[in-house]
Amino acid sequence: MDHDQLPEPYAYLARLADGEPTLSQAEALTRALENVPALQRWLKTERGRVVTELRHTHSRDEIAQRINCKPQRVSDIIQGHSRQPGPRRTVQPDS
Repeated sequence: MDHDQLPEPYAYLARLADGEPTLSQAEALTRALENVPALQRWLKTERGRVVTELRHTHSRDEIAQRINCKPQRVSDIIQGHSRQPGPRRTVQPDS
């Protein structure tokens, strides 16, 4: 996948790959890659917060349809359950 094909939410990262290759560019790309787990944790926490708030005004079915999952998954997100393989874990949001 070239940098023009990044998923829309991350298209701004394409600028890290623009221009002639440099050591600074390699360093920036490496830092971005190393921080993917932190980004995933943040995204998961924020999604849980937003879905929890939306549950006050929207049905599980409505939320599930918009985020492309089953209603049970909406409940799992609200409860902090991860979809990781293996035994179920509860993700504790950073407070």
